[in-house]
Amino acid sequence: MRNATQILDATHLEMRWRTLSLAADLDRIERAGGAALLATDPSIDKLRRALRVLLDGSANRAEQVQMIFSDLTPPPKAAR
Repeated sequence: MRNATQILDATHLEMRWRTLSLAADLDRIERAGGAALLATDPSIDKLRRALRVLLDGSANRAEQVQMIFSDLTPPPKAAR
């Protein structure tokens, strides 16, 4: 089993790439005239909430982020 330093060493470049990719995506939306969209779109709000979870240092980050992006709407009732 790898220790924390080994895991970080093995995953740092990929984490960096994913962060840069997200930044580039948001820049493209903004350059396409989407500044207002970035300020109001619910999907962007979910991204902001997820990033806060990543940064707050709490445990179970993956579970918390998954719940942010999960659709908790009850399924429709079956017709009878």
